[in-house]
Amino acid sequence: MVSDGVDASLLQALQAAFTKEGALVKLVAPMVGGVEASDGSWITADEKIDGGPSVVFDAVAVLLSDAGAKLLAEEATARDFLADAFAHCKFIAHTAAAMPMLQNAGVTPDAGVIELSAARDVASFVKACGQLRFWERESKVKRV
Repeated sequence: MVSDGVDASLLQALQAAFTKEGALVKLVAPMVGGVEASDGSWITADEKIDGGPSVVFDAVAVLLSDAGAKLLAEEATARDFLADAFAHCKFIAHTAAAMPMLQNAGVTPDAGVIELSAARDVASFVKACGQLRFWERESKVKRV
């Protein structure tokens, strides 16, 4: 999930690392057209948030700027995207700006929730995703 102001170098590092592993990377954004990255480049989105639910992805990364996090903080579809990813034991990477949004979605930090502060942090997320799911979370997710 990306927003306007997404850290271009972080996004590029994430895309390159997963592509190198043979993964398909899809970008989900607030608007159909995409977002403007921190370097001024236009990043085309593959899905709009309400059209690309997290259940169709193996892992999610929430790369938001401060402004993007404020825009999405109370967005129900963004909240559901994150809540579902957490409930389905997916690995979730995030920028610091996205943390309040994760909290609103009921995402509690655990070893499967990984903060990406810089491009160098991407390798640990890629490695974690090799496990496919963070199964330790399953017994802690409230069942209704």
